[in-house]
Amino acid sequence: MQATTLKDIFLNPGFLAIFLTILATILNVMVGVSMLPEDQRRKRYKLHLYVFFAVLACYLYFLAWNHFEYGKNSLFNYAVLFYFAVVIPLSRRVQITAHAIIASVGLVLLTVVGFLHLG
Repeated sequence: MQATTLKDIFLNPGFLAIFLTILATILNVMVGVSMLPEDQRRKRYKLHLYVFFAVLACYLYFLAWNHFEYGKNSLFNYAVLFYFAVVIPLSRRVQITAHAIIASVGLVLLTVVGFLHLG
């Protein structure tokens, strides 16, 4: 069933899951930026990690809901999961600025997934 109103969109559990994933990603980017000063890294690293796991959990819930509701997920959805589960953590080892840019690209990918889910 196609959502026709904003109420219908926000009552859709799949969209809520991807919306919460996007919000958690924004929160994680903000926590990551706030820990840039050297003295803040140790204090906020665990929070950054926990919010990252919350992002993965929300996205996995979206994938599971999408699978049970529609019977399948697109290859793009799994590519975004790979990006979040592998590429973003590995980018942390390269450079902090590159990690931030790569994480921001992940946010854009999540937005695309949410937009495609509406269609």
